[in-house]
Amino acid sequence: MKQNILYLTNLGQLKSLSDPLRVDILHHLIEKPYSGQQLSQKLDVARSKIHYHLKDLEKNELIYLAGESKKRNMTEKTYRAAAKSFIPSSDIFPVENRYLADSGRLMTLTAIDRTRQRAIEAPEEVFLTESENPENWNQINAQLEVQTTDDKYKKWVKKYHELLKEFNELKDDGEDSKWFYVSTFGFELAQPLFTKNESHSEGTEG
Repeated sequence: MKQNILYLTNLGQLKSLSDPLRVDILHHLIEKPYSGQQLSQKLDVARSKIHYHLKDLEKNELIYLAGESKKRNMTEKTYRAAAKSFIPSSDIFPVENRYLADSGRLMTLTAIDRTRQRAIEAPEEVFLTESENPENWNQINAQLEVQTTDDKYKKWVKKYHELLKEFNELKDDGEDSKWFYVSTFGFELAQPLFTKNESHSEGTEG
C-alpha cells in the first residue's frame, strides 16, 4: 500500500536512488501505476533496461507490484511507488555522503523537471492575470534568497510543513472543486544569485 513518506533505512536504497533513470522511473510511479512496457514507451528506453531498473527498485522496496493482467500469452505487471516522498532515516547515518548527496540531488532535480512539465501542461488561463498584487494570483511563482542562521531556517521549515498539512486538509471533491498543484524547493546556496538584500517574486495568474 502506498504511504505518504518512506524512510530510507539502508545504503542499498540510497544507491538505488543515485541513478538518474531509476529516479525518473520512481517519479512516474509516484504519480500513477505503469507497466514496464508503458514506461519504456514514455521514457523512450529499451524495455529490458526498464525491467532491470524496476527489479532494483522493487528489491529495495521503493516500488511494489500494483497489479497483473493477461494479454494474449503474456502477463503484464504494473508497478507503483511505495510512497509519495522518500527521506533518509536517522538510522542510516553515518553513511557515505556521496550516496546521500547523489540521491538527494537527483530526487530534487527530477521533481523540478516534473514541475516544469506540469506547468507546460497547465491550462492557459492559469497564467493570465488582471491584478498586480501576487496575493490575488491563482498561481505561485516566487524566488527568494535570505541570509540567516541554520536554526532560524529550520524553524521556518517546520512552519512550512505545518502549512503543507493545512493545504492537504483542503481536500474537497465537490462539483465546484478543481485540482491544484504545489511544488516547492528550498536549500542552502554556495553563493547568492540575486544582488544583496534583493529577492525576486514574479508570475502571472488565472
